[in-house]
Amino acid sequence: MRFILPIIALAALIAYQRPDWVRSMDGGLRDAASRFGDLGAMAGIGPERRSTAERAPAREPDRASALHALGRVAEAQQDAQAADIQDPTARDRVQALLRSAAATMAGSEAMGELRRMQDARARLAELRERVAAARIGGGNATELEAQLSQAGTEAKRLTDDFVAKLAGLGVQISGYAAQNIGISVNGDDVLALLAAYANVEKLEAELRGSVAQSQENEAVLRRYYTIHATLLAVLETVQSEVVSRIDNIYLPRLEAIDRETRELRQDAQARLRTLRDAGLRTSLETNLRTQELTTRATDLYRRHLQEQRGNLTQALDRTRAARGVADNTARTATLAMDVAGMMRNTDRDFGAVMGLRPPLVVPFEGEALRREFEGLSRRLGQQPTS
Repeated sequence: MRFILPIIALAALIAYQRPDWVRSMDGGLRDAASRFGDLGAMAGIGPERRSTAERAPAREPDRASALHALGRVAEAQQDAQAADIQDPTARDRVQALLRSAAATMAGSEAMGELRRMQDARARLAELRERVAAARIGGGNATELEAQLSQAGTEAKRLTDDFVAKLAGLGVQISGYAAQNIGISVNGDDVLALLAAYANVEKLEAELRGSVAQSQENEAVLRRYYTIHATLLAVLETVQSEVVSRIDNIYLPRLEAIDRETRELRQDAQARLRTLRDAGLRTSLETNLRTQELTTRATDLYRRHLQEQRGNLTQALDRTRAARGVADNTARTATLAMDVAGMMRNTDRDFGAVMGLRPPLVVPFEGEALRREFEGLSRRLGQQPTS
């Protein structure tokens, strides 16, 4: 089956297009987005510790490791169903194993390339600061500028590598869009979701092949339906996390940055009305232009995240519906095969019982006793009667 949200459509949520007002700014948004990404990192915008994106390995899972992770979830779900429905320990264990399986299924080489690309961007930012400090301090920045140029070339190479790794997930995007993922406040979250879709579809196809070769094998069928339902539970887990992080981390922090920027803008406007010094007025006017650009960039990110959220919420609804059907199908198949097994066992056992015969008693010959009876009868017959 094809899963809930096509990978290409999901990738389009990241590779947003610049609006017309940006194109007239001579690459202004590109610089603003880069600075905004740095600002987001300083403000704590980025994956929280232990998120799926952070836990995802820099390689795709092999079939054995994927099945192991999914099997642990399925076992925990069975234990939870057998336990008291109100038992929080059983539910927490299921959720913990689901998150672990989600991280496993979100692994990809593209994630490793994204991390390297982000490290290269951090290196570029560091070198820019050092170049600026050297210039302000009156020092010679030639060597640092050479390092900055080399770091820029390395960042470009890593971006190209990232584009190639994304193609391995079925996502064809431009280098500019790939850079947008790198500077997006939740680019790694969405990449984890992209990888989860790709890995789930690959594993699903492999499992279907196994089922096609073993249609009469009940053990294979039971395993398939259980794993299929668990795969959908994993997708639901990843989707839910991305939506939750947009709601509870990224949008609130964007709002905080936007609020502080607007407060600074009001402060600058108030000061500008009373200042007469030309140099100070120039500084404030520059601040106002920067604040305006930051506000526009914030609004763009907000719309971008809200669009992501809307699409992901719809996909999450479809995943939940599909998971409900998968759970129902898995339980139906299990019950049907259980009944069929009971019928076969009952028929076999009943046939065995009907074939039984009661043990025959050994015939009582009593030859010695018969001879004794006969002898006694003759003696009695020879006695005179009175």
